[in-house]
Amino acid sequence: MKSKIISIIVTFGGIGNLRYFPGTCGSLAALLLGALIIYLTDQNIFLASFFILTVIGVFATDEYLKTAKNKDPQEIVIDEVLGQWIAIAFVPFTVSSLILAFIIFRILDISKLFPINKIEKIKGYVGVIGDDIFAGIMTSIIVILISSFGLI
Repeated sequence: MKSKIISIIVTFGGIGNLRYFPGTCGSLAALLLGALIIYLTDQNIFLASFFILTVIGVFATDEYLKTAKNKDPQEIVIDEVLGQWIAIAFVPFTVSSLILAFIIFRILDISKLFPINKIEKIKGYVGVIGDDIFAGIMTSIIVILISSFGLI
């Protein structure tokens, strides 16, 4: 039962088990859910949700990795969810900002540019989740800068 719950968490309700593009699908689901939370409640509820999901995600990822066959299984998408949520947490709440945050986050997450690639090499849940969190932070900064220059 415990392993089933952990699997549901790390795959974000099974999205990570999709055959094609599980990370992108996880990011898209995170974007939609995150935007819905912000729209229906407020930024503070969203940030509280992020912190709660981070604690749960770290625990679940750590447990899942203990029996995983490789160090960063593609079915784990809770890291994409957390990274995408950081990417949208502080950007202007507009359709263009949210779409840009999704695109930039996916580019950074897939390309693993420096220093994301260094974080990814850290063993365990820190590397699995850390690189996406950092990609999300970088994305948020980029979108905020683009927005502050009036480009979106």
